[in-house]
Amino acid sequence: MQVEILLFASLRDELGPAVPVDVPGAGLPATTVGDVRAAFLAAYPSATRLGRRILVAVNERHASDGDPVRPGDTVAFLPPLAGG
Repeated sequence: MQVEILLFASLRDELGPAVPVDVPGAGLPATTVGDVRAAFLAAYPSATRLGRRILVAVNERHASDGDPVRPGDTVAFLPPLAGG
């Protein structure tokens, strides 16, 4: 399954507003956020510095690694946020 990932903040600065990712073995039995994250990090090694700290949203809702990703879902990655 191919997933287009919307990127924000420093990820967007580095890679652009969106990137396509092919998730191998997707859909068996279900593609998860963790599968998409792993495929993204394999395809874009410069982002591995963020690893599991990347925040993920699916269809504009916070998502965890075990949450499903279905064809047509909107997936967004945000680097860790800091501020005060």
